[in-house]
Amino acid sequence: MISIKFFFQHKKYFASAFLYSCFSLIFSTWVTYIPHIAEKIGITEGRIGKAIFFSAAGAFFMIRICRHFIDKIGVGRYTYFALLIYCICFFGPFLAYNYVSLCISLFIFGMAGSSYAISLNSLTATIEKQDGVYIMSGSHGFWSLGGMVGSATGSFLAALMHNPILHISVLVLAIQIIQIKLKSQYFFRKGEQPLKEIHKPNKTRSLVVIALVGLVVMVSEGAIADWSALYLKKIILLDIKYIGFGYSAFSFAMMFGRFTGDSLSKKLGSWLLITYSSLIGIIGFLLVLILNPIFTIPGFFIVGLGFSVIVPEVYRLASNVGGVKTADGVSFIAATTNIGFLVGPVLLGFIAELKSLHLSFIVLTFWVSLAFFIAFWKFKRNI
Repeated sequence: MISIKFFFQHKKYFASAFLYSCFSLIFSTWVTYIPHIAEKIGITEGRIGKAIFFSAAGAFFMIRICRHFIDKIGVGRYTYFALLIYCICFFGPFLAYNYVSLCISLFIFGMAGSSYAISLNSLTATIEKQDGVYIMSGSHGFWSLGGMVGSATGSFLAALMHNPILHISVLVLAIQIIQIKLKSQYFFRKGEQPLKEIHKPNKTRSLVVIALVGLVVMVSEGAIADWSALYLKKIILLDIKYIGFGYSAFSFAMMFGRFTGDSLSKKLGSWLLITYSSLIGIIGFLLVLILNPIFTIPGFFIVGLGFSVIVPEVYRLASNVGGVKTADGVSFIAATTNIGFLVGPVLLGFIAELKSLHLSFIVLTFWVSLAFFIAFWKFKRNI
């Protein structure tokens, strides 16, 4: 893993990349406690699923707003304070005492998370431009790493402490202490100066094409996160002890791929890398469709390997569209990919209910083919 070695050799790049781990540590801990919060308030898991949509609404609300604040106070400074606010808002769902207060707290938590995500990716894109380095994919690798650590330790620490507020307080305090040590490495980073306008349809068209690729991949990622265990249980008929292996294989491959993605991007270019990666994803889905766990679980691994670098490349491409400020390009991609991650699983669930879950994954395979053809077309045009 050339990329991860590079981060540990350069403190200023590790500092910005570790921000992704902070994000995923908080998010994965929140996911761990969803059943606890549902039980505390006395609502069904289905009803808490509806409440989570308030988090999505809050995320969309902030997308158009925070980029203006990034321009005003600087991307580095904004990212640090966005993390601080995200940590504070993290307490909201745990302090909720009824369904209404939970929905309100999740709306605010979604706003804070969206603001942090946009500023974080804007910061990474700014560092790439200013320093002439490739760190976007590896930085996203730290998200995957933090998520795996958070998922692995969250349940254990929850059982050990028997106090959610104490647990998240320790986590938040540890993150803030580490950031006090690291923030000088990125705090004073500022984005580019206002750009001259170019013909608007051209830049809009470029962003829409890039965003469409991100949408395709995030629909698929969301589907695998929500449906992989059920697919292994109901379609592959795997023992319940092993149904988590599909998503675990997918997640590990995502982490591994992201720590090698930057060097591949430098050699191949973004569009050729996305072309190869989406093709690998299609091959993985074809294996998933074979009704045998010997093929299905490795199939999820291969899908993760293919998908791992696509979203970081999409952010990289969007931040380099001529005439578009980094924060504007990143916020546009964030809006599109969030829609895909949240809406995609719902649509696939509708197909599964109407026909079968196997058909949903067949549809997903054809859907990923769209990303392949777009990337191949863009690569050919850019030669």
